[in-house]
Amino acid sequence: MRTTNSIKNITIVIITQIIMTLLGFISRKVFLDSLGTEYLGINGLLTNVLAMLALVESGIGTSIVYSLYKPLAENDKSKIIALIQLYKKAYAALAVIILILSIILYPLLGNLMKGSESVPYLTLAYFIFVAKNVVAYLNAHRLALINADQKGYVLAGIDFGFQVFTTIARIIVLILTQNYILYLLIELAVCIVQNIYSGSVVEKRYTYIKTKEKYLIDQEEKGTLIKNIKAMFLHNIGSYCVFGTDNILIASFVSVVTVGLYSNYTMIIGQLSSLVTPIIAGIGASVGNLIATEKGEKQYSIFRVSYLVNAWIYSLCVIFLYNLLEPFINWWLGTGYLLNDLTFILILVNFYLTGLRSSIGMFKSKAGIFVQDKYVPLIEAGINLGASLILVKYLGIAGIFLGTTISSLATVFWNVPRLVYKHVFNMPVWSYFRNYLFYAMLTIASCVIVTYICNLLVNGNSFMSLIAKGIICLIIPNLMYIIIFYKTKELQYIKNILSNIFLGVKIKRLFKDKVKEV
Repeated sequence: MRTTNSIKNITIVIITQIIMTLLGFISRKVFLDSLGTEYLGINGLLTNVLAMLALVESGIGTSIVYSLYKPLAENDKSKIIALIQLYKKAYAALAVIILILSIILYPLLGNLMKGSESVPYLTLAYFIFVAKNVVAYLNAHRLALINADQKGYVLAGIDFGFQVFTTIARIIVLILTQNYILYLLIELAVCIVQNIYSGSVVEKRYTYIKTKEKYLIDQEEKGTLIKNIKAMFLHNIGSYCVFGTDNILIASFVSVVTVGLYSNYTMIIGQLSSLVTPIIAGIGASVGNLIATEKGEKQYSIFRVSYLVNAWIYSLCVIFLYNLLEPFINWWLGTGYLLNDLTFILILVNFYLTGLRSSIGMFKSKAGIFVQDKYVPLIEAGINLGASLILVKYLGIAGIFLGTTISSLATVFWNVPRLVYKHVFNMPVWSYFRNYLFYAMLTIASCVIVTYICNLLVNGNSFMSLIAKGIICLIIPNLMYIIIFYKTKELQYIKNILSNIFLGVKIKRLFKDKVKEV
């Protein structure tokens, strides 16, 4: 059942993301043509500023979702209702707090926007962003339940429909009006309708949560929950300072226009991530169920499989991005939208460092390891901000990203696997780093080989050149990795799962054909 639900989640999300990726590139092109790079920078900066306010969430969602895995596996409806009721109250209060903090933060906004004086209606744009954030919290408890129950695919089609409608509507508005405020209002209106509709779908599926009777969790579990929430609050602050402040630092020390240039890179990387992360994230709830019901040896064997998949995926992503990202920007938007080479390399390094810890991070989160390293994110944040503020003076925008690299290697890079191997697998961590080094060296070697072949066989940045490079980036490294890993237990496990899936499809088709004959 875990495998079936994971595959459903992965398949549906990937299909919808492919379509949304194509629409996203069209939307970004129309946005730039209609409003320009300055507005693009403002859009990215406001997104980061409002993400800072989301720190008030304090990890409540992650902690309660973790607490839902066991009662869902045991069908303990009383405990499920108690957690959902607690979640609902907490997020209603947080929505009000975030609204108040947004009002308090507004007067400081002008100091963060270097070179944005010519952009009108910034106040209205800011509070539209605030309204969208607040609306999202009002439905969070329902979405948490269905995701923890490994049924996220139920809402995937609904979300897809709303996303397509929103993107097309925004494109039409920009073409006809070139009005940024109307562009934002369309997104807010659809967000409100989507949250109402998705919430009703969840309540119909889990009708027992609609009860007016009050349910309470026991004091021991409440104490554990509060402890985890406090720890997650520190984690969230650290994560935001490391990954959420880039646009703020760039806008403050470089310019808002540079934020716009950087956002093109992050959009492409984000779209690629949205296609590949479901393969890892899609099994996230299954891992929570696995940890709740299975023991160490089974958990470790599944981790090794997910680690290989994780490394394989992000290796391919780096190879694709190194060879295609900047040529694609030149083809897509024209010349004049690129960052310098050092900045580009550091963006890819940080993407790889973050991506390659997806599987170990997933096991840490699903195992409820929040308290043991609650201060590490603050140390990481301090190193990141300190290094970035120093290095930006000497390296410009590249210094900001180098600060992120330094802070990551100094903290979470080694500490997260240490905790998981100690508290979940009960074994030494050295094998993790041995495999990590092997995967990283393999990625670098493969990237060098593929880049050499691309430069040898393909010239120019035309659309057909991009297609040719893409085919090379897809075929060469995959052939190399199949040869290298073919005899490993992990790849054989994946092969058996895929074989069973295809066999199951064939049996179903055969059965349907027989029924038709009868």
